Amino acid sequence: MTTFIIVCVAMLLAALLWMVLPLFRAQTSNASSDSTDITAYRSERRLSGLAVGLLLPLLAILMYAGLSNWDWKAAQVAATQAGNMEEAISGLEAKLKQDPKNLEGWLLLGNTYTRLGRYARAADAFQQAYDLTQGQNVDALIGLGEALALTDEASLTGRAGKLFDTALTMAPNHPKALWYGSVAALRAGDLRRGRDRLQLLMAQNPPEELRGVLERQIQDLDEQLGEGGQASAMPPTSSSPAAPAASGSRAIPVSISISPQLRQQVTGAMPLFILARDPSAGGPPLAVQRHSGTNLPLNVTLTESDAMIPARSIATVPKVVVVARLSRSGAPQQQSGDLYGEAEYEFGKDSGPLTIIIDRVAP
Repeated sequence: MTTFIIVCVAMLLAALLWMVLPLFRAQTSNASSDSTDITAYRSERRLSGLAVGLLLPLLAILMYAGLSNWDWKAAQVAATQAGNMEEAISGLEAKLKQDPKNLEGWLLLGNTYTRLGRYARAADAFQQAYDLTQGQNVDALIGLGEALALTDEASLTGRAGKLFDTALTMAPNHPKALWYGSVAALRAGDLRRGRDRLQLLMAQNPPEELRGVLERQIQDLDEQLGEGGQASAMPPTSSSPAAPAASGSRAIPVSISISPQLRQQVTGAMPLFILARDPSAGGPPLAVQRHSGTNLPLNVTLTESDAMIPARSIATVPKVVVVARLSRSGAPQQQSGDLYGEAEYEFGKDSGPLTIIIDRVAP
């Protein structure tokens, strides 16, 4: 904002100089000109220049105030809050340097960094809490697992997944541990354990918006287990286009096809994963659907209900990168040899179906 104001002032001064200086510039006169007329003429020009110099800035200010939709008060409040938050974090970090065994301080710092989206720093803070308690504090276990998962989703099948499993042995009904533990189980191909953990979470009477997500995922898993329980890292969805999103919710219509050069490389019923990611941050996808590659070309609609984590959906970011990937291994994580295509979608700017052509091979 400061840069914007400086540029505006500079442009205004340039306009003033361009308009006012010619009015003040001395004029040469012919030998036959009357000196009284010249003096009056110059005086009139100076008055005109002064009027322009005063009125132009006033007019610019009035027009900007009347036409601009910039909320100066909100911007100032946001800047003040950001400054206060950074000051509070710095103060907390300083206290922890003096008292590194302050468990509550490390947990508070980790939670603060998680809310700010600084997941790597959150992981460092929760690791300190984990070490202090030798892995016996549930909040440290879950906080560290969440920070690791949001930093790198692959950790759900590694250390983060183990942390959630350990947390659930200590607190079997912890909501966050049940959710992340379910996602980890599904990624590992354990559909039954993932479904069971979602059912335990459903039994805790979650908020209505989360209840809908849980019901859909449990239903999908029940259908898969009823068909023989074939392993899959993510619940598949119908191969037909998704139903329109509820009024007021975000949705991305996606049209997917495959290039003729790569179509001949598709063998069998390769699973097709469609993922929306935040291009400015890591962590699990904001939306995921699973289809069959035999249905290409395909039209789908990604919605907020396709989120892996209810608090992180396509409603939380201004734009996403949508990836369509044919997985040779059957896993949603990209592997060498997978076929994929991607495109960017910006909410409020882009409209109509997002076209993705699968035309690349993962190295």
